[in-house]
Amino acid sequence: MAMSETLIAEVKHRAQRERERHEYPEDFPLLPPVPAARYSDPEFAALEQEAVFGRSWLFVAHADQVRQPGDYVLVEHLALPLIVVRGQDGVVRAHVNTCKHRGAALLTEPSGSTGRRMTCPYHSWVYDLEGRLVGYPDAANFREMDPACVDLTSVRCESWGPMIFVNLDPDAAPLSEYLGQVGEDLSEMADLDGRLHLAGITIRDVPVNWKLPVDANIETYHVNTVHRNTASKVLDQTTTGIQLLRNGHSRMLIALREGMPLTGKQPFPPVFEGLGDLPESGTFSYHVFPNLSIVFVGHGFLFLITNWPKPDGTSSYHVHWCSSLSSETEEGKKANDLFMGFNQDVLFEDLAVLPGMQTSIDSGALQVVNLNYQERRIYHVHEAIDHTIGVERIPEALRVPPVLGPFVEG
Repeated sequence: MAMSETLIAEVKHRAQRERERHEYPEDFPLLPPVPAARYSDPEFAALEQEAVFGRSWLFVAHADQVRQPGDYVLVEHLALPLIVVRGQDGVVRAHVNTCKHRGAALLTEPSGSTGRRMTCPYHSWVYDLEGRLVGYPDAANFREMDPACVDLTSVRCESWGPMIFVNLDPDAAPLSEYLGQVGEDLSEMADLDGRLHLAGITIRDVPVNWKLPVDANIETYHVNTVHRNTASKVLDQTTTGIQLLRNGHSRMLIALREGMPLTGKQPFPPVFEGLGDLPESGTFSYHVFPNLSIVFVGHGFLFLITNWPKPDGTSSYHVHWCSSLSSETEEGKKANDLFMGFNQDVLFEDLAVLPGMQTSIDSGALQVVNLNYQERRIYHVHEAIDHTIGVERIPEALRVPPVLGPFVEG
C-alpha cells in the first residue's frame, strides 16, 4: 500500500502552509529544554547503547554489498561484532564474528567474499554460511560437542527490499511492525531489490555525539545559514512540513523556492511511483528511529544516512547513495557522481559546524538545548530514546518530559 493521493496532497499542503505561518502555533506546547548532558554523559550513552541500539531495528547494509552467496560486510559499530553474509540459499543472515572455540574473529576485512565457508584464522574451525560448525582439525581431541554451543551466534536480520536491517534483541517485533507508517508509505521498497542500485558509500568519523548529526538531518532551521551557498538557493526553509509518526519515526518535506525546479532534465527513471510528485517537490525525507534518514532527491535518487556511536563518545557517519540507474553504465555513473558530489558537499557543511557544538556541551558552556517548533523532530527522538530505555532508568536531571504524544499521527 503506497501513499494515498489525499496524504500526498496533505504533505504538500502542510509545507506550503508553513510559508504562511507567522506566529507560534497556538495549539502546540512550548518544547521543554533538553538537558545538554544527554549528548555527553557516559552513563546515559551506555543506556542508549544497551537499550536503543540493542533493541531497535538498524539499517546496516544495502543488498548490492552482498549480492552473491558468500559476499559479506562486517558491522563493527554495535555492541556485538557482526558478519552480514548471503547464504547459499540466497538468504542474508547476521552472525556474531566470533569463533566458538577461542573467540577469534572469523573475518577481518571490512567486506568481500568468503566463498562457501568461513574459516577461523587461529585453529581452522570451519563454519558454513548459515553459521553451522562443519569441521575442525584433530577431532579426536574433542568429545562430542553440542551444536548449540559451537555453532555461530546469530542475530535477527531482515531485509526490506534492498535494505538490510539487524536487531540484537531476539524478542523484537518484526521489522514491518517496527517501521509502521514508514513501511506503509514506502511499501514499494519491498520490490526494489535489484532495481534500486547502490551508487556508493561514504563513511566519515565525526568528533561528536551520535545524536548531533542525526539532529542536523531532521531539522531545516539551519538551512539558510549553513547551506546559504548550496541547498538554500533551491529550498525554501520556511516551507518545512513535518509529521511525527509512531515509534519515534517522522516524515518531512521542505519545498522548493517558488519557480525553482529541483534539477534540470533528469536521466533517472522513477522508482517510487506511489509517492506521486513528492520527490520532485523539494527534499522529502523520513527519519526511522533511532539513526536512519531516508532522503529523496528527485524520482530516481535517494540516500540513506546513519550515524553510529563509538566507545570514545564520538561517532561514525555513513551514507549509502542509491539510484535507479546503475553506475555500471556510463550514463548512470556520470549522473550518480553528480548527485553524490553535490549532496555530499551539503551534508559535510553540517558536519563542519557540529564539533563546536560538542565543545560547548563538553565544557559545560551549554547546559540545555532550546528547540523551536521547526525542530520538534529532534524532541520526538529524545522522547523515543527515553521510552526505549525506560524513563525510570534515566537520572531525573537527564529526562525529557513527554509532551508530543497528542501530535503523533501514525
